[in-house]
Amino acid sequence: MNTNFSHYDHFSAAQFAADTYFQQWVIFPLPEDEQYWNNYFEQHPDQQETILLARNLVRHGHQVESFAPLEAEEKRLLKQQILQQVNPAEPTLRFRSRLIPRLLVAAAVAGGLVLLAANFLSNPTPEKLYQIVEKTGLGETKTVKLADSSVVILNANSTLTYSSNIAAAASREVRLDGNAFFNISKKADHTPFLVHTNSIDISVLGTTFNVNARSAAAEVVLTTGIVKVSDDQKKLQAIEMVPGDKVSFDPARQAFTKTATDTRLYQAWTDQKWNFSSTTLAEITRLINAYYGVETRFNDPKLMNLRINGVIPVTDLKSFTNIIAKTLDIKIRLQNNELIIQH
Repeated sequence: MNTNFSHYDHFSAAQFAADTYFQQWVIFPLPEDEQYWNNYFEQHPDQQETILLARNLVRHGHQVESFAPLEAEEKRLLKQQILQQVNPAEPTLRFRSRLIPRLLVAAAVAGGLVLLAANFLSNPTPEKLYQIVEKTGLGETKTVKLADSSVVILNANSTLTYSSNIAAAASREVRLDGNAFFNISKKADHTPFLVHTNSIDISVLGTTFNVNARSAAAEVVLTTGIVKVSDDQKKLQAIEMVPGDKVSFDPARQAFTKTATDTRLYQAWTDQKWNFSSTTLAEITRLINAYYGVETRFNDPKLMNLRINGVIPVTDLKSFTNIIAKTLDIKIRLQNNELIIQH
């Protein structure tokens, strides 16, 4: 049994899927293989998402690899294994791991074995898996309808990544970089839906919620349903949320904070408007940077603490800053892609 854990420490999903020992575990798991990978899972929780994706790649034949010709003994073993599927009376034979990814190639080499190999694999050629990436630019929003009928509204300057088989997968999983509002379709078989960010994971069944993951200081606001939020390293106790909860993750303290909030303030942007509730001008300028890619310079640091309440349309930067300026009785001008705020 392979015992070198460090060998896999920085493997990508593609590298796991191309590894013969990993392939043997997925296709023909032996007791010692199960023990090895279970131990690896426990010691490397940060790689579990990658391993699950790699396992799906192997299961769906998503391998493109060049193969060296089989040696005579390997051909004999392969032929015997295929014949075993036709004649169960033959004694059971264990495969060597290096044979697994080469079944189809060897069957093509050994005359008359192609049909038997197809019978051995039994399943028709599955649809190829691939990653779908949805992106929004500065000042842009996009509504993405997933194959499982869930809907994701991407805020500006955000990216959503998910697998092409999300509707049929045992676990529906997406990755978010940025800000998005999720309306998750609940499935009859209770297949979970997981949202991964660079610092937290959100587990849901059917619900609506907003995720702001533009930085490690991520934030989740739950509108309907129930979700569970955990840190990506699974070191903290998971936080279960009910509607009206807001959970914030502090990466510096490695801690969650749960508070009650008005969910409408966090959903309104999906209708092209921002809801502010005692929001500081400093926080607003961070939103402007994320949405429009514009930096801000305060001539007086005290201006950063000014607060605003209200719903402001998000149409264009000039109109938005004009409303802010009039509301707070300040001056805001755009110069060389920089907002200058002064009295």
